[in-house]
Amino acid sequence: MYSTTLYIPDIATAKRLVEIMDRYPEVNVRIKSDNLEIDPHSIMGVLSLDLNRKLTLETKDKVSAQFKKDLLPFMADAD
Repeated sequence: MYSTTLYIPDIATAKRLVEIMDRYPEVNVRIKSDNLEIDPHSIMGVLSLDLNRKLTLETKDKVSAQFKKDLLPFMADAD
């Protein structure tokens, strides 16, 4: 299982995240915010989230080091 906290502050960042997720169609990834859970392969799903909040990305699949590296620009700073 892999989990990280993301911050997607605007539409441009949301679009970049979806583009990266499209590189990994085989990875079953979910983004959670409060009671909402979406597929980050969908721009409409990502835009339905409150982009002012930190979000939790989770997958039960094994992910590569490259997948983790690709997510670095979206990772929220630890509080």
